Amino acid sequence: MRPPIGCNVGIRKQAEDMTISRTERKNSRLQIAAGAYETEYTAIHDQRLSLIRSYNIWYAIGHAVALAYYWFLLYLSLSLASRPLMIAAGVTASAVIWFAYRMVVQIDRGVVALYPRIIFLELMLDYDFYRDYLRRRPRGDTERSFIEKAEQIEADNARDLWDQLYSQFKSQDFPGDRRITAQFKSAAYLSIVLYWIIIAMILLPQYFPWG
Repeated sequence: MRPPIGCNVGIRKQAEDMTISRTERKNSRLQIAAGAYETEYTAIHDQRLSLIRSYNIWYAIGHAVALAYYWFLLYLSLSLASRPLMIAAGVTASAVIWFAYRMVVQIDRGVVALYPRIIFLELMLDYDFYRDYLRRRPRGDTERSFIEKAEQIEADNARDLWDQLYSQFKSQDFPGDRRITAQFKSAAYLSIVLYWIIIAMILLPQYFPWG
């Protein structure tokens, strides 16, 4: 016995309503996930900027302290006619400068450690800000290779994508000599050389009188 036509229509309508409901719930979950990724993306970039500010502050304070110690000890050594104190001025200033530079390098490694998560979030959100930045790095063959490999990953879900992407990440592919820290290193070397040039200009005439 065939069910009444009205009953069939009711069943079809109920099935359609259930399908629509499932689609709406799926879309809602996707929107919630996208919102969570957006929030994390903003937070991780804030963290990146905070680390960059941190190493800039370290470097600026290091140079200021080194300069203050240097001129104080240099003035004191000239007042006391103490050559060891003058040498100590150069050694102390050089050590402080180098310590500040090493702190910059250490903090910058923390910035690099954020890259896999940033790239993962950009892939999930279909953003291309940092991926494009790393692709365009001068002499950045390893950085470009990492981005290209990440974009070619085929994954069934976000967890699988993250696992594959993170397994491909190597911090040595982002060397310091191709980052802003290379300029900090050059400035550190220049400052140290200048400190010792000044000391040499004071001491050498005592050993090798001119004229």
